[in-house]
Formats: sequence, C-alpha cells, structure tokens
Amino acid sequence: MKRDVCSGAFLVKKNKFLFGKRSKKKSWAPGLWDIVGGRSKKKEDPYQTLQRETYEETGVKIKQAELMTSVNVVEKSSGFFKYHIYMVTDYKGKPVNCSKEHTKLRWFTKDQLDNVSSPCWVCHESKIRIVL
Repeated sequence: MKRDVCSGAFLVKKNKFLFGKRSKKKSWAPGLWDIVGGRSKKKEDPYQTLQRETYEETGVKIKQAELMTSVNVVEKSSGFFKYHIYMVTDYKGKPVNCSKEHTKLRWFTKDQLDNVSSPCWVCHESKIRIVL
C-alpha cells in the first residue's frame, strides 16, 4: 500500500488559529474546516512541504514552526497517509485564500474550535494538543 506524506499548519495569531473551509468539490473532507497543508512532492521533507503548501494556499512564508504531532490517517477516498502537523507561530505576510483548495479562510479561537466541523483526525489528534 502506498503511503503518502503530508504536512499541515496551525497558523497562530493573537491566540487564534487559521482554518480553511475545504471546497465542496474536493473528494476528501469536502466542505469541512481544515488546517492548511497538503501532500509532499518527491524529495521534499515534511518541513519543506509545510512551507510550500502554506505559501501556495495562504501566501505567507513561514519563519518559525514546531512539529506538534504526526498522525497516521486511513481514509477511503485518499488511502493511507502520514500527516505531520505543525504549530506556526511566526510568518511573513497576511494570509489570504490563494488556492481552490478552500472557499475561504477564517480565524478561530481555541473555544470556537470545539464547534468547528473538521476532519475527525484534526479533532482527535491536534486540537487537544493546542496550548495557548
């Protein structure tokens, strides 16, 4: 079974976290709020994937990020992948929606995240590790 490697980012600003609402046209997690990120390209390490995907989706350049966790995900439509999730605490630029991955971007407080419809692995593995 092929195992893809992915990286995702919790961008943090003034105790809020950036999420993108996934396009309803996407096969994986359509219409759900998700962290920005995506699949690695050949010869990319997870941090390089994080930098590229975050820039492609939001236009910001990462200056500082810390690996929070790595999650093994099995999904019917996407198969098996290892997702490296980072907390991005310093970046250059103002996040804007730069791709067709998401229909919009929005900042959420930690408390608001409890009521956000997001892929189950984000809720289970990542939100519980957020420390402000």
